Amino acid sequence: MRSAEDIIEKLKRSFQTPSRKDERFKVVVVCIVISTTFWFFSALNKSDYISQINYPVEIVFDDQNYIATSELPDRIPIEVTGGGWDLMTRSFGFNMNPIQIRLTDPDASNHILTSSLRGQLTPGLDPVIVNYILEDSLRFDIQKRASREFELILDPESINLDADFRLASSVTLNPSSVTWTGPERLINAMDRVIYVNAGLDNIDEDVIETVDIPETPEFFTSDTESVELSFEVVRLMDIEADLTVELINFPDSLWEVIPPSIKVRYRIEETKFDVADTLSIRLVADYQSLNPSDSSIQVQAISSQDYIEELRLSTQAVKGQKND
Repeated sequence: MRSAEDIIEKLKRSFQTPSRKDERFKVVVVCIVISTTFWFFSALNKSDYISQINYPVEIVFDDQNYIATSELPDRIPIEVTGGGWDLMTRSFGFNMNPIQIRLTDPDASNHILTSSLRGQLTPGLDPVIVNYILEDSLRFDIQKRASREFELILDPESINLDADFRLASSVTLNPSSVTWTGPERLINAMDRVIYVNAGLDNIDEDVIETVDIPETPEFFTSDTESVELSFEVVRLMDIEADLTVELINFPDSLWEVIPPSIKVRYRIEETKFDVADTLSIRLVADYQSLNPSDSSIQVQAISSQDYIEELRLSTQAVKGQKND
């Protein structure tokens, strides 16, 4: 079977170098074209065709005070009866001015009955006759535009300090709140707190950074897109010292403990360190807690300074013995 390209090429050659056979072929082609054209125009002149078309509509409302949260319908599907020419022009959207649907209170309802628009459809389609409207309603979601203030809080998981540093001040966000504007029902359903992700790792110095607040949801706007994050940090120092174990409640001075001193380790903020801090730590062995089975005594570490942190002993117990 010959392809369409072969047939077209043959037509070109026949018109360029005609022969008796080509002349007959051209006559057949011309007859087909003429008869098809007459049939087409004759069919268009008939007046009893039934078809479906989409009539354009335009929903108009106060978009300064209201906001549409879904795509607004812009067509009404209808079944019509009319002549071929009229139906063809309307199928291509000609001679159909959009029906303007004006909403004075857009959030009072989420639909419009299409039957209420029939009186506006008929004049716009004349002489085409509207048989019936294929959908019973046009649905939409239009809400009042509302603004709400949200508190901004830093997500604590978004800041990771270096192991030798800690926070030395409160974390400040400036501004501390943001105003979002959007559909009233959606904004009322939201939590009043927005968490800010700083994305900071291995912090070992004071911070003043501009960080972005989360993007607004669809249909929302924000009065600011970023905030200034600031806080101070302080280095922790690791301190190590040998301290003598203090004996209390022992029967007499002939008693001693082994070992007589214990190595202590602790951490303290650099700004609070003083060599005298170690002297504020007491290691106490109380005779009343002596274990008769092995003569061991648990050592208690007592510090008068609450800023000494992570206090650790190289051993937790000593052995008591009496010298003869």
